Amino acid sequence: MAERVWSEKDLVRRSNRRLAVLRHAEEVSGNVAATCRYYGISRTVLYR
Repeated sequence: MAERVWSEKDLVRRSNRRLAVLRHAEEVSGNVAATCRYYGISRTVLYR
């Protein structure tokens, strides 16, 4: 199976989303569970 090649634009978009999730957990909610509910992700995904 071929490995996916990410464009620079895709990498920047993914990085910005990850930063937004982490910033939300730290600055907005201060609560990992609330952040996960807000973004619709599991805590496992957040910690990964």
